[in-house]
Amino acid sequence: MAKKKFNKININGIDSAVRMAAPKIITIGINILRMGPRMIFRSSIQLLRASLFTRILSCMTLLLLDVTDLCRRRISKMQFLRNILLSLILVACGTFGWNMGSKWLVLEALGSAVEIIGGMIGAGILGVLSNVVFDKVCERFVQSDAEKMRDIINQYISDLPADEQKAIHKKITNSDLKKMFADEDKEACAVKLISDKNKGK
Repeated sequence: MAKKKFNKININGIDSAVRMAAPKIITIGINILRMGPRMIFRSSIQLLRASLFTRILSCMTLLLLDVTDLCRRRISKMQFLRNILLSLILVACGTFGWNMGSKWLVLEALGSAVEIIGGMIGAGILGVLSNVVFDKVCERFVQSDAEKMRDIINQYISDLPADEQKAIHKKITNSDLKKMFADEDKEACAVKLISDKNKGK
């Protein structure tokens, strides 16, 4: 149970963080181009808030990345739909959490900094909760590509001690799993991947 939980965190951690952070990063980039670097500090709240335009742009950016992976056959059609739905949920919940969180902390002495902190807390909490709920619901109906690839890998390391299995899984990245998914001989790719990761021991 502990190993499965570790694998799940390893699979979803980076991907979810990127999908949560992308709207804010894009918003900051747009505002830098529009206002110039001298206005960044004075307009910190506006830089971090996501307008309707930046939310749409964020979704389109993430969609482009997923379309690229789909065309390269690094993800399945089901995973593609799952990624798109997750992106929409994280953007919506992150924005709602920001707007709600920025109003929770009322400390006039600290000025706009409190609004930013409250917004980040609200966006983080709602983003994490929505991701957990989404994963729980998806688990009941379909297994992710990454989990399928790790199941194949587990077939070749099941005889190893639990600590070694954990170490191998920790070294295998999402990018590795996507390349493995795109390979026609996934079993051979899994063996090679395990061997490559063990070379650094």
